Amino acid sequence: MTWRERRILSYAMHEFNDTNLPYEEIPESGASLVNRVVAFFNTESQLIYPAKSYFVAIIYAKMLEVYFGTDFLAALNETDLLPDDKWFKPYHQDKDVYDKILEKIPKDFLDMPSAEKTKAYFKEEFLIGVDC
Repeated sequence: MTWRERRILSYAMHEFNDTNLPYEEIPESGASLVNRVVAFFNTESQLIYPAKSYFVAIIYAKMLEVYFGTDFLAALNETDLLPDDKWFKPYHQDKDVYDKILEKIPKDFLDMPSAEKTKAYFKEEFLIGVDC
């Protein structure tokens, strides 16, 4: 079963309630955005957009690589990687920012404590650990 099929099945089985959480929007780009996303990896992410979208997209793309064998950059470039996120930009739309973030975070960023909540959400969203 593909990751898209698993996501569809998961959404049919669950109601995800993270879309109405209080958040802050801080319009950033360039170095400011890169620094905020890198800080999220080094500490803990906050619901500050668009930075949170970049953080989640990077983790999701890596998780798709780990669990579904999808190439990391190909996954990051998928327009439906974060379908419910109005701030998400795929890799090809903001390559410079993504590249700078990826240069500044460790290669093993999935092992960082800051990634744990997002990894758990990914596993729930894609039914990891559930027989389909």
